[in-house]
Amino acid sequence: MVETSEPSGGTRFLLYPQAPHTPGYDKPELVWISDPQGSILAGPANDRMYVVAPNAPKAPYQYPYLPPYSGPAAPRVDPSPDGHFDHVDPSDPAFPGVHVFGCVARVLDIWESYLGHRLSWHFTDTYERLEIIPLIDWDNAQSGYGMLEFGFERNPDGSRHPYALNFDVIAHEIGHSILFFEIGLPPTDIPPGPDLHAYHEVVADFCSLTGMLHFDTAMDRLLRRGSGNLLAMNELNRVAELADERQIRIAGNARKMSDVGQEVHDRSRPFTGGIFDTIVQTYHDIAVSEGLVDLPPGSIPDARGMGADLEERYARAFRADYEHKHFQLKAALAEARDHVARAMARSWARLDNESLTYANAAYALCEALQEAGEGGIADTLLESLAWREILTSYDIHALGRDRSRAAIWF
Repeated sequence: MVETSEPSGGTRFLLYPQAPHTPGYDKPELVWISDPQGSILAGPANDRMYVVAPNAPKAPYQYPYLPPYSGPAAPRVDPSPDGHFDHVDPSDPAFPGVHVFGCVARVLDIWESYLGHRLSWHFTDTYERLEIIPLIDWDNAQSGYGMLEFGFERNPDGSRHPYALNFDVIAHEIGHSILFFEIGLPPTDIPPGPDLHAYHEVVADFCSLTGMLHFDTAMDRLLRRGSGNLLAMNELNRVAELADERQIRIAGNARKMSDVGQEVHDRSRPFTGGIFDTIVQTYHDIAVSEGLVDLPPGSIPDARGMGADLEERYARAFRADYEHKHFQLKAALAEARDHVARAMARSWARLDNESLTYANAAYALCEALQEAGEGGIADTLLESLAWREILTSYDIHALGRDRSRAAIWF
């Protein structure tokens, strides 16, 4: 344990904002996590999780075979003499385990800041800590009761990329765990609410997207490649060069409920798209209100239907003097991200996992925005979710009549 008389700034890790085989993301970013310097032990390990790296063949966990792993394992990774883990080089075979640990800690830090309280695991009645298996010979990855384990993503050309280096995958899985802790596990004696599993996918993808937008590398890349113009990202064929960012590609869609089936990942797309619309429109509104772009306030549905002339007008407005306003636009995007993420976190206290519906989840999110004084953002969210057929006039009436306060944004 490193002793220091000065306040600790946390512990350093090297993390990839996107999978390192993604163009432009081949170098990791230096990230601080909140665990005090010197508090993370060899493994890495802390009071919530630990890494164990099998060095013999291991089958994926499957009930009733669950943690802890008791087979032969590689040596635990020691922190540097000053208590950090950024000394582990990405070429080191031990790096995937360090990377997963750092990513999980990073996602927990982000969402604890939005929630305002410490998160715990939904499996603490059985396991005190999460077991992380960073690499096994398997073409998949999984999050289960008390564990995370990762194999490889196999590409058509036969190459393989470790899921343990894919922040999107890691953050998505931890997103499920966060929601389990906040609203509870699905009921076992009655069928879950009709949208519960799809909403889980919405939250997991949103945790991944929000996590990515906390990396300077990702924020700078997104803004610079479009000169700050994110308005066309609802249909990414208009901004084809942005297709490298997986979570942006998933979130930026124009799906309505009538366009999707019952499979939970497919069914999650309209709600995820509606939340992303809201972030983009809020970013645009902040940029306009602060005089960063010379445009009238617009709307995401209008942006979806922009013709070539209007599209060029928006692009021209954002390009104008962009290099002198990059950091102000970056701050505007961070502000929009945080408004929506804080409301999402606060909405969970209003949800019941036994009867959760999309309409209830949408109302809870609007209500959280309204209580935070963000009625304009609630308007934007409502408009987008109504366009996507998630909320109907009947939903608005039915959900509002039993509330103690009128939903004035409706």
